[in-house]
Amino acid sequence: MHNINLKCNNKTKMTILVGGLFFLFFTAIIIPEWFIIYLPFSGLSDFFANNIIYSLISAVVILHFIFVGTFYYTVNVDPYVIQITSYRVLLDLFKKKDYVDIPHTMLRDYSFFDRPFSFNKTLMLKIETQSGKKVAKRFNITLMSENEIERISEVFDRIIVKNN
Repeated sequence: MHNINLKCNNKTKMTILVGGLFFLFFTAIIIPEWFIIYLPFSGLSDFFANNIIYSLISAVVILHFIFVGTFYYTVNVDPYVIQITSYRVLLDLFKKKDYVDIPHTMLRDYSFFDRPFSFNKTLMLKIETQSGKKVAKRFNITLMSENEIERISEVFDRIIVKNN
């Protein structure tokens, strides 16, 4: 059996998504509000005041991403250890990250779940500790492609077969 190596994350996708959300926030909420308050007699102020619905729709989209969550993840699998990290980008900067660092022998099963009304999926690992205790660890992940799911599934399947 050849070496098992896998590294994947969503750093680029999350950078683009969070940058887009900030751009939407400034162009659809802050700038129109600034024109309405500080330049009330300008043509742009009149346009923004008459089309306030666009700001409201943008606010709903931004709040959706804040409350549902956008998660940064990293999955690193080397020939001996599985390392997975996941945390919320927008709200949980100072909270403890979801993290697991386990040897291959502890992995018993895994599964992916889709979350409704979001771009998130959940990766659930079923782990058996050295004392025989079984634990399920869940990681929320955002914008994971089907190709990445296939690669992770292939590696985890090889590990599980090797363990049995």
